[in-house]
Amino acid sequence: MRIGFYTFSFLPIIGGAEILLHGLAESLTQRGHEVTVWAPKVRGEDNRVSARYRLCRYARPSSKRFGVRQTLPRVLLAAWGRRPDVLHCHGAYPAGYVGATFKRLTGVPLVIRPHGSDILPGEWIDRHPRLAPRMRHALLAADVVVVQGASLVERLRQLGVSGQHLRIIHNGVHLSPGGPAPLPRAPSILAMGSLAEKKGFDILLRAFSRIRERVPAARLTIAGEGPERGRLTQMASSFGIADAVTFPGVLIGEEKEVLFSRARIFVSSSRREPFANANLEAMAAGRPIVATRVGGNVEMVEHEVSGLLVEPEDPEGLAKAILRVLEDEKRAEVMGRAARRQAETFSWDGMVDKYEGLYRELAMAPMSAAGRA
Repeated sequence: MRIGFYTFSFLPIIGGAEILLHGLAESLTQRGHEVTVWAPKVRGEDNRVSARYRLCRYARPSSKRFGVRQTLPRVLLAAWGRRPDVLHCHGAYPAGYVGATFKRLTGVPLVIRPHGSDILPGEWIDRHPRLAPRMRHALLAADVVVVQGASLVERLRQLGVSGQHLRIIHNGVHLSPGGPAPLPRAPSILAMGSLAEKKGFDILLRAFSRIRERVPAARLTIAGEGPERGRLTQMASSFGIADAVTFPGVLIGEEKEVLFSRARIFVSSSRREPFANANLEAMAAGRPIVATRVGGNVEMVEHEVSGLLVEPEDPEGLAKAILRVLEDEKRAEVMGRAARRQAETFSWDGMVDKYEGLYRELAMAPMSAAGRA
């Protein structure tokens, strides 16, 4: 089967969506499928990727508002004579918007997987008078819209996507065969994600300043990069906790595994969170989780079993929950084991099975040129 992936963000940019796309393409290629990824060139970076699949780069438009469909001729040319059986667009806009036109011209079935922020109310695409209609048009043109978690289903229904065109496929996580490393005794706290307002790391820093009053030896690591880095480092200094807070940037592979092995607890302080890969990775590493009661966090973390759920925007409540786990070694170990068991229900191979089944289903369906475009 020929499977096409189209995206507006890809390696060498490091993020959950980019890593998932690369891994999914690799896994499908290993299963014998012919996979092509159409991805933008990242200016000023080494765009080479070690991969088994076919990677076609295109010049990324300078704006997400104007000329986004100028990339379409490049995709059509690359697909000439090797038309995919299914096109999977990662992101409702701009990728899904371009994909909708590709479907209209070729009849190739279209799958769109929104990232979350591209469809959530209040985010910049939803607020933009020109882009919001494009995003909705793309979703309504898709044969199937894949969501990472149930928390996004209602939002898509509000946008007009019917239940018969929705499919929930949770993100998957690789599970180390040897099992997770033991929890360290040191009071170490780990958080991970883009350093953006929606991740609530400012709330975490406020909570950590309270934690330090009770546990002076506590240490906090916030891994990732983003526009909030400067403000967060300034906050840590103003709270007098800069010596206990580390911002190591984006880490992958073995470096990330080391971070998880050194953490006693993982924290997700997000204001909005569709379905965080970092949470899954922490669970697979056997780390108890304290997370805000938003979006996909509620689906992943079982309160009082694999972790604790707290309300967003509540540094005091977040601090109390972290301390409950941090100061109770037995509780942390029991929750860590439960988190690992929960992670096993989100296995990587299980996720690939579901995508593979979906692609086969669409490829075998009648040609969808008229479809919903």
